[in-house]
Amino acid sequence: MKDKPIVTYCTGGIRCEILSVVMKNRGFKEVYQVKGGIVRYGNAFGDDGLWEGSLYTFDDRLTIDFSDHTKLIGECAHCNGPTKEFRNCQKAECHQLVLLCDACYDSHLERPCKHDREIKRNRELIG
Repeated sequence: MKDKPIVTYCTGGIRCEILSVVMKNRGFKEVYQVKGGIVRYGNAFGDDGLWEGSLYTFDDRLTIDFSDHTKLIGECAHCNGPTKEFRNCQKAECHQLVLLCDACYDSHLERPCKHDREIKRNRELIG
């Protein structure tokens, strides 16, 4: 894999700068990055480039759309309907974000938390 070209990308480009240096120091020959990250790419090309959907961000915005015709590619965790809305898991101690459409979120139905199973499975895999 170290002889194959690698393209790294991140939200704003900062982490990719660091990752690219680390990868080159570890013997990767061709490491490229999206200059300025996906935000700069999206601002330049909108949804008419190769990017599809909303961009998840790690701040209060949660998502960024690059046009008024952003494709919905996310699926509601409960009904599998299209959505881009991240909501807090209904289980108070969970603290995970989950994609929920407006209808499922507004229904206030008690739903089981799927994260407990994922966390348990990950712990079993990791050891």
